[in-house]
Amino acid sequence: MRLNNSESASEFLLRATRTLKESKLAFDEGDLLYTAIRLYETVENLSKVIMSLYGVYTRSDKGNALALNYVKRSRQLDQKTSSLIEKLQEIEAKLYPSTMIDEASLKTPSVIIRHKEAEILLNQITNYLMRLA
Repeated sequence: MRLNNSESASEFLLRATRTLKESKLAFDEGDLLYTAIRLYETVENLSKVIMSLYGVYTRSDKGNALALNYVKRSRQLDQKTSSLIEKLQEIEAKLYPSTMIDEASLKTPSVIIRHKEAEILLNQITNYLMRLA
């Protein structure tokens, strides 16, 4: 079975759009933990958009960073794409700890990410999604 890179990238872009909407809704409702988790998923989906466009696929979400590094090393990328990959990797590293928190064990789980930080990341990721759309 041969994958169509463009169709696969479109599917991941659709998923990124959906998870970004969910993160905005959570942010508007004051649920910063869920905002961070959905933003992380959005970054994963945006990473998969780039990987799909270059014909690179991983078996799990945990391989995104390595796969993006592979894309940077093995493909000839323009500066904008290379820069976007680096920014997505930085944001993923910032958000990853929030996905490891057991919400039930914390009295106030939203302290894992501050309101202003969530707002900044939400705006950054929105801009990155628009670049890929």
